[in-house]
Amino acid sequence: MNWMQAWTKRLMRIIPRIVIFLTAISLSLNMISSVSSPQGRMFALLFALFIFASILVQPLWLKYFLAVVAFVSFFNALPELAFDKLISVMYLTLVILAFLLPSPIPVFAAGGYYLYITPVSWPEESPEMLQAILGGVVINMILYSLLAFYFRNLKKENVANASLNAKLNEAFQQLEHMAYYDMLTGLPNRQSLMKHIDMAIVQKKPQAVLFLDLDQFKHVNDMMGHGAGDQLLRDVAGHLRQFAPPSCFVARYAGDEFVLLCSYGRKEEISDLAERLVRSFQNPFHIGHKHIYTTTSIGISLFPEDAEEGETLIQYADKTMYSIKRGDKNGYRFFSDIKNEELLRQVRLANDIRSAITKNEMSIHYQPLVDLETGEIRGVEALLRWTHSEMGPIAPSHFIPLAEQNGAIVELGEWVLEEACSQVKRWHEAGVSRLALAVNLSIRQFKSLNFSSKVVNILEKTNFDPALLELEVTESMMQSLEESVPILNELKSHGIKISIDDFGTGYSSLSVLGQLPLDYLKIDRSFTKELTGAASSASIVKLIVDIGHSMNLQVICEGIETKQEVEALLQFGCEFGQGYYFHRPSPPNEIERLLDLKHLHNTKV
Repeated sequence: MNWMQAWTKRLMRIIPRIVIFLTAISLSLNMISSVSSPQGRMFALLFALFIFASILVQPLWLKYFLAVVAFVSFFNALPELAFDKLISVMYLTLVILAFLLPSPIPVFAAGGYYLYITPVSWPEESPEMLQAILGGVVINMILYSLLAFYFRNLKKENVANASLNAKLNEAFQQLEHMAYYDMLTGLPNRQSLMKHIDMAIVQKKPQAVLFLDLDQFKHVNDMMGHGAGDQLLRDVAGHLRQFAPPSCFVARYAGDEFVLLCSYGRKEEISDLAERLVRSFQNPFHIGHKHIYTTTSIGISLFPEDAEEGETLIQYADKTMYSIKRGDKNGYRFFSDIKNEELLRQVRLANDIRSAITKNEMSIHYQPLVDLETGEIRGVEALLRWTHSEMGPIAPSHFIPLAEQNGAIVELGEWVLEEACSQVKRWHEAGVSRLALAVNLSIRQFKSLNFSSKVVNILEKTNFDPALLELEVTESMMQSLEESVPILNELKSHGIKISIDDFGTGYSSLSVLGQLPLDYLKIDRSFTKELTGAASSASIVKLIVDIGHSMNLQVICEGIETKQEVEALLQFGCEFGQGYYFHRPSPPNEIERLLDLKHLHNTKV
């Protein structure tokens, strides 16, 4: 369908030009072949010269000027035409004026001139013939005037569309740059890193992923402020650029985490690189007038020895790095050193996750969603938590991918939706009647059989108002419009709201987003962190807000931690926000105290 629309638009631009050229050629040949005197032939040639010049020039004032000169010459040659040539010349004149000049006035002027000149220059013709011809001139003058009026409006619309497209393209280019580069350090970011890993994997060249984390970085922020912390991150980025050999790709992953992707021949080369990198952090960084000492912990995974997928390589290197952080820090380690114990833990968690609900190990925490203008809590987001009976709390970033892999995420997702709807419904009955509920969807859950029907059944079972439910989908889930749009439309038909989560962290196509039936756009927390830093970062957040509003979406910002961030977002027009500045994700009893539901327990069944 897209290629048909593109070709239709292209034809709409080309056809008027083709008509103008063909009409100009026909009219010029008619005039040159029909006049007999040298003076008439000169005027016919002048007409041909100036009419083609008028067609080719761009400035509108010059186009009008050349067209006036052309038709002055044309009308000087006109009386020499034989009467049988007059009719075709009349109609060709009206056609070329309607297509060439974006106004009906030239068409009316030419038509009026024909009404005047015809009975004067050809008085020997019968009155009936003249009346019929002049009647045809009047009708065609009206029709081609309307056509000229249509083309004038079409050109104005095309100019407006071109301006809008230019702005959207500029915005999209900024978003693309933002999607692949870190605003604070200037290094390639996580998305760019994953792209390079995938390219390296396709080439089948051995690669090492070195996952670096700065030890005690939080102390720098706490003792010297976030400005000093940001400067340290910039200095570390510069140090890594200078230190890394040409075979390494350096990226900022998140926070104080960096990744080096290096090609290698022997494993000993990576050992030597990691050892030299650890030693290089013995020298202090200079921030202001102070020397800042920091060390680094490095986890290393290898392709293809450890894994053959980019995400898995990153996860393995990340896990290995944390195994160092739990020990003495300031060192490096290969994933192969911890592989056996980690694999055993992964297998156990994957097996235990299916029985976690029946064992009451799963729970839901809720994070308030706040109206930035009034400070009122307008909703809560449901977040799944797992406290293993033996291993303790398991991070969602750890068990959610496992649940995705073994399919348990579908059952977990349905349980979260039903449990959260039941809980928030009790809060409605206790007095907070319009409290909204946001629930994240996984891609496997979204594509499961009869997903829409399951959601509707849960709403009916819990007697939950569909208009107060917001289902959060990610950009990556929306790339297949043929699959996604029918599901979203089905949910929307029941009154359920849809939000696009973590906007900007995946592949953002404005044309794709514009075709989705969305209600909200959520700005990812990674952009919020940069909001009060560089002016360019703030302008990008504002750009995202403007894009959301241009698509008639309300905007929610995640990860808000300071009052300054709230003030900046209010200036940009962002409506809603959530983050530690307002409240951390908390169990239901804490949310009840926050909502001041003193008599809630009396309303529970």
